[in-house]
Amino acid sequence: MSEDLSQDAVDLSYLNSILLDKMRLKRQPVAISFCQDGPPEGYESVRVPACAIVHLAEQGRRIYVDRGNHDCWVGQYHLGFLPDPDSFISDGAYLTMAQGFFTEEGARRNKQQSYSLPGDSIQALAAAPLPDVPAGTPVDLLICICNAQQAMQIAGAASVRSGEFPHGELGPSACSSMFAAPWHLDNSVFTPGDGGGRGFNKVASGELFVAIPRRHFRYIIELIENFRIDPHKMREVIMPSHAPDYEN
Repeated sequence: MSEDLSQDAVDLSYLNSILLDKMRLKRQPVAISFCQDGPPEGYESVRVPACAIVHLAEQGRRIYVDRGNHDCWVGQYHLGFLPDPDSFISDGAYLTMAQGFFTEEGARRNKQQSYSLPGDSIQALAAAPLPDVPAGTPVDLLICICNAQQAMQIAGAASVRSGEFPHGELGPSACSSMFAAPWHLDNSVFTPGDGGGRGFNKVASGELFVAIPRRHFRYIIELIENFRIDPHKMREVIMPSHAPDYEN
């Protein structure tokens, strides 16, 4: 992730207003912090799977999980909290124990292709409503749960401003896609998540997770502040049948 806080700084309350008032998100955007030196002040410890902190933060809470209170071995693995993970997690064997549709090979390759944070790279993972982050607390990710059209605009904001295409995932655990993939790629990620992540976060059938790294926050604002579409002109410039000199 980028460490240049000054260059990437945006007004989080304004960004929140853009998302809720202009882009019409129905759910509260959430700010995620990768805490290298322990949880921030003013955040409460919760014993839940990592992916569940998004839904809790949507409800107005500032919370965090760490190695001692995280309630999912898979999440601990993908957050780098397990220095020596058991093979039944790292090789995906757990996927075949209670789910008949996974083959051993499919489960093994699922974990091989999934992102995880480096071991001990963070001490806690914290979440808060986007406009309610205490002053001085760095924000590394923005996470939104939204419909497909909103996901296209939010995850794709960088693509229309800097030309960077977002990264899409289907298959990995939600904690891997939401937290580890953006960390490694330093890029926006959109994903339906997995069954557990969708259930813990009460994700509706038409909703997706979108995770945006800090350096892309400004592109969402720029997209909306410069949003303009002229359908007639667009047809004129790309469709021969709408060109002024077109002859049937």
